[in-house]
Formats: sequence, structure tokens, C-alpha cells
Amino acid sequence: MRVTRRKRGKNNNRFLFILFIALCSIIAAWHLGSSNLQGTVSGINGTEASVAEGRAAESSLVVHFIDVGQGDATLIQTSAGNVLIDGGDRRTADTVVRYLQNSGVDRIAYVIATHPHADHIAGLVNVLNTFDVDTIIMPRVAHTTVTFERLLDAIETNDVTVREPSAGSSLTLGDTVFTIVAPISTGYRNLNNYSVSVRVAHGSVAFLFTGDAEAESENEMLTGDHNLSAQVLHIGHHGSNSSTTQAFLDAVSPEIAVISLGAGNSYGHPHVEVVNRLEGAGVTIYRTDLQGTIVMSTDGTILTVH
Repeated sequence: MRVTRRKRGKNNNRFLFILFIALCSIIAAWHLGSSNLQGTVSGINGTEASVAEGRAAESSLVVHFIDVGQGDATLIQTSAGNVLIDGGDRRTADTVVRYLQNSGVDRIAYVIATHPHADHIAGLVNVLNTFDVDTIIMPRVAHTTVTFERLLDAIETNDVTVREPSAGSSLTLGDTVFTIVAPISTGYRNLNNYSVSVRVAHGSVAFLFTGDAEAESENEMLTGDHNLSAQVLHIGHHGSNSSTTQAFLDAVSPEIAVISLGAGNSYGHPHVEVVNRLEGAGVTIYRTDLQGTIVMSTDGTILTVH
């Protein structure tokens, strides 16, 4: 492998809207697909990806791990449309919107809200209020926070289609296949384990995104009949030792790991145990607290880290 985001008097509406989410999930149509991948990586150079009209060039994929401090926001640009996984917290919401605009984005095919914690969904409110968004994929779980209610308001106001993730289902944009690999079950005590996890495959190169999924969800993914292998692993839960177990790391077998986190965060992320596991496996580590926004592009064979 070569390295070249509460309105008053809306409680009843809120209950009906949550039911609407469930109904949308029943009628959602998914395109099934699978892919067996392995790939190459190329060079470390430049600071920005070349993107035309808000989309990746023909037969290419561009992935932007946006620096939003102690949060997550990843823009994925394909030749057929854009996908945004999470949108950071409220403090960095404007940063995400500006970044998308500067990347030529005017429409987003899919927004994936991995789970209802503020550092992942607060910024999505601004995104939904700024861009045309076709569909939002989010787990069937509610959260009793103003942030979550603001997100529901934005979805309702902007008439965005809601889909519930189903492990094993996939969608295709151009030559890129997005396969949902988690959550697999329900009834988790920890909201992190509801995280929508998705494997993104383009040619022989694959990325795996797991939100804040912890060991419980990782173990379910390991026992599920899904391909988890990926050249690039977006480390779960900002590098917390609650995630990235040795067994999970072995199954993914990444060559590159990206950790999204804030400099000097109070959680001690990334935890030394996770860093040691990654280094012990010979994985190259990139961190947004040290390197800022990290951009990767691939033609399906060669992966370039910018």
C-alpha cells in the first residue's frame, strides 16, 4: 500500500413526529449491494482536495475529516452527490457550514446523524437550515435534550425525509457503496451504541465510520455477517478506551486511523490504550487536534492523504 445540530407547545407534534420517523423507516427503499475490498494509499501532500461543483471528479471519492474540536463531522463527496456524517457541536456549526460551502456543496444527498449526542448533531441544525438535504439517516432513539428537539424541528421545517438505519442495507452514489453495519439491535443502555456505523467502499478502497460505538456495538458487528475490513478506520468515540477493542481492530485491519478530537480535551482522548493498540498494529495515525482537517481522496485504487 503506497501512501501518495425546544419549541413551546409542540409536545404532541413531537410525539407524532417521532412516530413519523418510525413510519419512514418502514417505507424506505434501499439498494442492496456489497463489495470485497483491499487497497493502496499514496503520498502526503497538499491541504485541499480538488472538487468540481460540490462533487468529486468522475470515478473519484473525496473524504473530509473536518476539524470541529471535540466532535465529529465528515464530508464525503462522490461523483453522484454528497454525504455528511454528523455535524459537530453548536460552537462549530458555522465552521461546518462554511467548510461545506467552500467545498462547493449546495445539496446533500444523505446526512447521517450517527446518534443524538450534541457533539455529533448540534451542527446539523445549521446544515439542514442552509443546504438542500434529501434524506437524513438516524437511529430510532430519542434524547431529552434541547439540541435533539432543535434537530427534529429543522427536519420538520425543511421537509427532510427520515430513514432508520438497517444493518446490512446499502445505498449507492455513483461508484461508491455505503453499507450500514450497525446498530444491529435495540435497547442499548448507552446512547453511544446506537451509533450508525457505515462502511464506505470505492473500488478497492474502503473507509469505516463508527460514530461513538462502544465495545458492545463493536462485538455485535463482529458477530454480524458484514464485511468490516477497511484501509481507513475513523476511530470510535474520539479515541476513548470504551471503543476500538483489539478484536475489532483486528477485524478491520486498517492501515490508517483518523481520530477526531479537540486539543487538550478534558476526557484525556485519545486514551493511551487505544494509541498503543494502533501503534502495535502498525497503523498510521492522523489526529484533527494535531493536524486539523484531514482530506483523503481516492480513484478506487490509490488513496492520497492531504
